[in-house]
Amino acid sequence: MDHEAPTRTDPVATAMSEVVGGPLGDHAGGHRWWDASRTLLGATSLVLAAGMLSKGACVPSGWGRQDQPFAQLCWTDLAGTAAASRTPPQVATWLERLAGTLPGSGTVATTAALAVLLAALALLGTGLLVRVDPRRPWAAAGWALGPVLLVHWLSWTLVAAVGVAVLLWGWTTGRGWLAGIGAGIGAAFALPVAVAFLGVVAVGGRTRDRVDAVLAAAAAYVVVTLPGRATSQGPDTGSVWLLLQQAGLGGSPTSRAVVQGLVLALAAGAVWWLVRRSEQPSPITSARAGLVLLAAALVVTPSAPPELALLALPLAAIAVRRWRDLLVWQALHLLSWVITGWWLGQALAPTITDDARAYWLAIVLRVAGLVWLVVAVLRDAGSGDDDAVEVGRGEADPHVDPLADVGDTRA
Repeated sequence: MDHEAPTRTDPVATAMSEVVGGPLGDHAGGHRWWDASRTLLGATSLVLAAGMLSKGACVPSGWGRQDQPFAQLCWTDLAGTAAASRTPPQVATWLERLAGTLPGSGTVATTAALAVLLAALALLGTGLLVRVDPRRPWAAAGWALGPVLLVHWLSWTLVAAVGVAVLLWGWTTGRGWLAGIGAGIGAAFALPVAVAFLGVVAVGGRTRDRVDAVLAAAAAYVVVTLPGRATSQGPDTGSVWLLLQQAGLGGSPTSRAVVQGLVLALAAGAVWWLVRRSEQPSPITSARAGLVLLAAALVVTPSAPPELALLALPLAAIAVRRWRDLLVWQALHLLSWVITGWWLGQALAPTITDDARAYWLAIVLRVAGLVWLVVAVLRDAGSGDDDAVEVGRGEADPHVDPLADVGDTRA
C-alpha cells in the first residue's frame, strides 16, 4: 500500500526537510528498519526525555516550595502540585502508594517511578496512532513530536490521552469493544473523553459495533471508578466560567448547563455535517468528528487546567492535515500555559497585583487555539480533502477503505 509522504504534501514538513536533504525523492527506497513506527517511537522517547528535563527546576526542592512549581512552569500533579482542584480517580492514588514502596524515598523518587509508567503509555500511544490510518502512518508525528506532549506528559491526564488513542485505533480497525475500553478508562481520568467517544463512533461501523463499544466503555469506567471517582469543585483553573465569575458575570449552574448544552449541540451539528460530507468512512473523518466534539467540551468544561490539551493531541494528529494548524494551536496553548503558571505562581504580582486580566488573556488564548483546530477541520472537510489522501506524486488511492466493519473488505 502506498503511504503519504509528508515532505511532499505538507509545506511545513517540506521546509523542515531541507535540513536533512529535502523532500522525499521519486526513487527513494526508504530504510528497511527505520519505518514510521520505529522512527516515531524514537522521537517520542526524545520528547519524553526533554519533558523530564523541563521539570528539573522543581527537583532540588522536591516540589516543596510554595508557588515555585507554577512560577517556573515545572508543576506536575504526580508530585502533588496541580493547577486545579480536580483530582484523579482513587486508582491513581493506589499507584502513587505503590510507587512509594519502590527503592528510594520522597516525592522525587515516587514521581520518577510513576514517570516510567506514563512514559510506557506515551510510547503505546505512538505505536497505536501510527496504525490508525495505514495510508498516513506519519500523521502520528503530530503526537510524537507535539510540544503539548513535551510539557504536559508528566500528568495523570496522559492516561486519558492514551485512552483516546486506544479509542481511535480500536474503532478504526474494527475492534469496537477495545475502543470502548479505551474510552471508559480515559473518561475515568478525564470526563471529556466521553464526548470524544461519541464523535469517533459516529463514523463507520455497524450498530453491533457501537453497542459493543458502549457496553465496554461503561464497564471499564465502572471498574476504574468503583474505588473512588475523580472530583472537581465548581469553576476552576482554565475555565471560561471562572473568567466570567471574576468579571462579575457568573451565572447559575442552570444557565451554565444550558450554555454547555447549546455549545455541544452546535458541535454535534458540525459532526453531522462532517459525516454527511464524507463519501465513505475513514480514520481521518472519525478523528475529526471526535475532535470537534472534544474541543467544544474543553471550551465549556468547568475545570480546564493546561494538561487537558493532551486529550485533543491524538485526535488532532490524525484529524488535522497541515502541520501549520497543529503548530498554531499548540503555540496559542503554550502561551496560555505560561501565563497561567505565572499567574498561579504569583510571578505577575509585582506588576499586576490583584488583577485577573492575565488569567483572562490565558483563557482567551486557550479557547482561540481550540477554535483554530475546529475551523481547520471544517475547512479541510469542506474542501473535499478529507478522504482522498495524496500519495506519491499526488495520486489518490481509490480502492482503500481503512475503516472496515470488523474485518470486512471493501473495494
